[in-house]
Amino acid sequence: MEVMYANSEDKGYFNNKNFIGFIGEAQDLYSLLPEMNTIKLKPNSKVKKVINNNSEYLNLLGLTSDILKYKIKDLSYSEYKMVLLIKICNMHPDLVILNNFDLGLNYKVRSKILKFIKTVNATYHTNFIILTNDILFINKCAKHIVIAKNKIIKYQGDIITAIKQNMIDKPPIIEFIDLANEKGAKLNYTLDNKELLKAIYRSVF
Repeated sequence: MEVMYANSEDKGYFNNKNFIGFIGEAQDLYSLLPEMNTIKLKPNSKVKKVINNNSEYLNLLGLTSDILKYKIKDLSYSEYKMVLLIKICNMHPDLVILNNFDLGLNYKVRSKILKFIKTVNATYHTNFIILTNDILFINKCAKHIVIAKNKIIKYQGDIITAIKQNMIDKPPIIEFIDLANEKGAKLNYTLDNKELLKAIYRSVF
C-alpha cells in the first residue's frame, strides 16, 4: 500500500485526465512517471500534527475530530490510510498516485475515499492515478485506463473496450451478462449493477 505524489509539470500520459485507472505493476508506472515521492508517517507523531485540524477532509472520510488526539501507531489500518491520504492532499501536489490503496477496505470506506478524491480534484485540480487490479473500483473512479506490462503501454482507452478486446479479465458482472446473452437477453456491457438491473427489467417488460 502506498500513496505517492508528483509535482512535475511534464506528466506525459497523465497530463490531461483528472482520474486515470492504471493496470500494471508499480515499476511500470515508474517508467512513465519517474518523479514520484512517498511519505512515511512517524509512529509516535500525533495525528493533529500530521494533518492539522482539517475538518472538511475529516468529514468527507467519515472521521471525527477525536482521531486528532491519537498517535499514528494507534490508528487502525483504514484510519492510517486515510490520514496518509489527507497528509499528501494537504500539500496540494499536481498528481496523487493511489497504489493498491483499495486493498483491505470495505465498500463504505471505498465510497468515502471516492467522494474525497473527487472533492480534492474539483477544489485544487489535483489529478489522480488509481493503480489497482480491481476493475469495478477503477470504474467508479475513472473511465480512462492505461494498461502496462514490462514497462510497455499495451492499451489506453475506456474500460469496456479493454474488456471486449480481452486486455483485462472479465469481472463477474460481465460474465453474467455474457451468460444472459447466450440465452437471448441482448444486454449491453456495463459495470454498474443499477444499470444492469434496469437493462434486465427493460428486456423482460
